[in-house]
Amino acid sequence: MGFIRFVAFAVVRAWQGFWRNAMMSLAATATVVLMLVLLSGLFIVIGGLNSGLSFIESKVGVTARLRDGLTDSQVQNLVADVRKIPGVKTVDYVSPAEAMNRLKQAYEERGETLNLGGASITLYASLEIGLTTPDMGAQVSQALSGRDEVAQITTRQLDYAKLLNIIGVIRTVGIAALVLVGLTVLFMIVNMIRIAVYSRAGEIEIMRLVGASDSFIRWPFILEGILCGLLGSLVTIVLVAVVWDPIQPIMVRVFQMPTAVSSQFLAVLSALVLGVGLGVGALGSWISVRSNLASAN
Repeated sequence: MGFIRFVAFAVVRAWQGFWRNAMMSLAATATVVLMLVLLSGLFIVIGGLNSGLSFIESKVGVTARLRDGLTDSQVQNLVADVRKIPGVKTVDYVSPAEAMNRLKQAYEERGETLNLGGASITLYASLEIGLTTPDMGAQVSQALSGRDEVAQITTRQLDYAKLLNIIGVIRTVGIAALVLVGLTVLFMIVNMIRIAVYSRAGEIEIMRLVGASDSFIRWPFILEGILCGLLGSLVTIVLVAVVWDPIQPIMVRVFQMPTAVSSQFLAVLSALVLGVGLGVGALGSWISVRSNLASAN
C-alpha cells in the first residue's frame, strides 16, 4: 500500500508540476511531437521504400534476346549452359508467339485492344533469367555477352542500385535530422525540469528537513518529463492515424512503385513512437534532476 500511495503521490505531483509551468511544458511537448513526427515520417518512407525494394528484387533479372534462326537444339543447349552460370535461379524460354500473347494481354489489362492497323511487328525469342540475388545481374550478363546465340542483354540492375542509393541518402539525412531535433528535445526537457526544480526549491528543502528520501523528491520531476514524452507520443500517434489512409497512394505516385505497408506496420510504428517518446522524456528529466536537484538546497 505504501508503494501505491507513493506512485499516486508522484503522478499527482508530476501532473500539477506540468501545468504549473504550462508554457515551458507545452513547448517541450510540441518539440517532442516534432521529433516523433520526423521519426514516423522516416520510418514510413524507409518502410515503403523497402517494400518497393522487395518488389524490384522479385523483378530483377536478365533478359537475353536471341538471334533469329536458332534451332531447337541450339536453344536447349543454351538454356542448359545458362542454368550452370553461378547466380542463375531460373531460366524460361519465351517464344515470339508467347511474346505476342503477352503484349496483347498487357493491352487487355488496360482495357484496350492491340490494333496494328494492318502492319506487322517482329517479336524476338528470348530467355528470361531469374537470379539468386539481385546483385548477380552484372555477372550473369557478362557470362552471356560472349554467346553467339544472344543478340541483346537487358537487366533492371540499375533500378535496383538506384533505389538502394535513395534509401541510403534518405536514411542518412533522416537520422541526422532526428539527432538534431532529439538534442533539442532533451535541451527543452532539461530546462523544463530545471525551472520546476528551482521554482520548488523551498518545498524541496522542507521535504528534506522532514526526512524525505531522494527518490521521493526526484520521482515527481522524472514523471513530469515522462508525462511530456507521453503526451507528445499520443499526439503523434493520433496524427499518424489520421493521415494513414492517404499515405500509401501518395508514396506510390512519388516513387512509382508498389510501397504498400500493412496495419501491423502501423502497430509497430505506434509502439516505436510511444517507446521513444517515453524514453526521451525520462532521459531528459533524469539528466536534469541529477544535475540540478542537488543545487536546489
